[in-house]
Amino acid sequence: MKTKFIYSSILLVIAMGTFLGFSISDNIHGARPNSSDLSKVIVQQQQDNGGYHSVNATVIYNDACDGTNDTTSLKARGYKPYYRGTGAQGLTATWFQGDGTTIPSFNGPATGCIFANYNVVTGTNNIDSWLVLPRVAGGLQATDSLYFYERTTAASIYPDSIRVMYSANDSTPEGTWTELGRMVADLSGSYSKKGFKATSASANGRFAIRYNVVNGGPAGANSNIISVDQISIVRTDAPVVLPSVWYEQTSGLTTQLTSVSAPDINNVWACGYAGKVIRTTNGGTWISASGNLGVADIYSVYAFDANNALVTTSPGGTFVYRTSNGGTNWTQVYTDANASAFIDSWYFKDANNGLMIADGYGGRSKVYKTTNAGTTWDTTGAGNFASTDGSYNNAIFGSGDVVYWGTAASKFYKSTNFGTSWAPLTATGNTNTFSFWFNDANNGFIGGTILQNTTNGGTTLTTSTVAGTGSFSGTVGTTAGNYWTARGTSVYVTANSGTLWTLSHLGAGGTYNHMTEARTGSPYLYAVTSTGGISKFGGLATGVTPVSNVVDNYSLSQNYPNPFNPTTSIQFAIPTSGFVTLKVYNMLGKEVATLVNGNLNAGNHSFNFNASNLASGVYFYKLESANFSDVKKMSLIK
Repeated sequence: MKTKFIYSSILLVIAMGTFLGFSISDNIHGARPNSSDLSKVIVQQQQDNGGYHSVNATVIYNDACDGTNDTTSLKARGYKPYYRGTGAQGLTATWFQGDGTTIPSFNGPATGCIFANYNVVTGTNNIDSWLVLPRVAGGLQATDSLYFYERTTAASIYPDSIRVMYSANDSTPEGTWTELGRMVADLSGSYSKKGFKATSASANGRFAIRYNVVNGGPAGANSNIISVDQISIVRTDAPVVLPSVWYEQTSGLTTQLTSVSAPDINNVWACGYAGKVIRTTNGGTWISASGNLGVADIYSVYAFDANNALVTTSPGGTFVYRTSNGGTNWTQVYTDANASAFIDSWYFKDANNGLMIADGYGGRSKVYKTTNAGTTWDTTGAGNFASTDGSYNNAIFGSGDVVYWGTAASKFYKSTNFGTSWAPLTATGNTNTFSFWFNDANNGFIGGTILQNTTNGGTTLTTSTVAGTGSFSGTVGTTAGNYWTARGTSVYVTANSGTLWTLSHLGAGGTYNHMTEARTGSPYLYAVTSTGGISKFGGLATGVTPVSNVVDNYSLSQNYPNPFNPTTSIQFAIPTSGFVTLKVYNMLGKEVATLVNGNLNAGNHSFNFNASNLASGVYFYKLESANFSDVKKMSLIK
């Protein structure tokens, strides 16, 4: 009885197919012919909500779909195909192998794609065919995106609909899913790439592609066939939010600060003359971390985190010390008694493997390696070579196995194998090379007495024109063409890879000795000076102290004290949150300091201005926002 019923149903479908002008027996896995006898509504295709792969992206899942794509094989690869159409399933599988002719694949063998078509249901039933993607090891992040290529037959009059779904915890259609978008399959005759971003991070997150058509099936008005190919999940770095505010921090020191290291935006270490090491764990409150180091000048610091760091000092010979308790105690981990020995800088490509560069002597360069986070050092596997070149503290940059280090000459060295061998490169016009930064494998800057740009990994250099005087003691960058460089008492910025540099910050006094960027977190910058100054770029409009949050009107108060030497407080009020600038000008109208340049919350605010780098005289300070502007005069008397 059951067999007869099924057979009768199939005959009925075939009869209906013949009446409508197509034959199921021709190819149940193929496409329907276009028919003017059916009324069709073509829905405008929506835009995908993803974007294409960015330069800061990693493919964490990829399926070229070039092999077997039947139900068994899809399940073996971790897919979960589900039939959720109305009525009994039709003559085809939910998802099945491409046939190579109806719609050839996007790439690879012609059959290397995954089909779904109208025959998955019967009659005019609704189609709902789920292809749940495999889980990714380690889960998904909110910056992960699903990409795939899709199409239908050229000029199809059937509006095949595709929906893309995301679930943080479920793998069956009955779970909780969020629709990321829907579209009509591309009918141009070519594949269209689509991208959709996960809505949340989850260890169990999954994407799903749904072939979902109302009034589908062989007798319906809206379904034909779709092909899906080249499925990938891409992890894109979170968009870089560039800093907007510079402000001066109090180090508690007036002696030279020679080096700064920032493992993240809050944990930062600095060192200097007379055995001084300081650190902060909140990005601004600095405390002593000198411990038992003595009073010898310290030239370079490398920090791993809040507790672990390395420093070098050279009171005749050279010494390297390591702390594991935030600077309370320091242990000597390397020494060289030779009077010409001088450790200059470090680079670590991960938590354990690092390089240490020293001045060359005895006709040989000095490169050391560690495999245990600086606990021990030796020259095994290090590319020591014939050289008498001296170097400079902080004169190193690395990314992965590619490392650059500078010299006291018109050249620098580059390794592409983490220091096993080194190639000398020429920096004609630079009498020394002691600051490096690369935003990618090819594009970067090399600073010394002049600043030079390269677009081919240092092979050739061109001079970049920057205002000011003095050597370039630190250069950092973020994305694309954004770089900052410290020169003399100022920091300059470019947004176009050096075509134009403008003043970013005028320091509060002293010459900048070094500048670095936080290795993790937002790209906060820290720079240290010859007079113990620390400049920070990043975060909220830090340096501005909120006084209260309820105000009715804009106002700019007279600074106090006035006259002043060299610090004074400027208070102002803004009734609505928004972008605010507070700048200082001299009598000629030239801007000499930017105190605030960022978003502030509504309320009363106070800024402590340090004018130790300015000459005595009359100055003006100006507050501006979208709806307000005011200027007041102040006098600096030294």
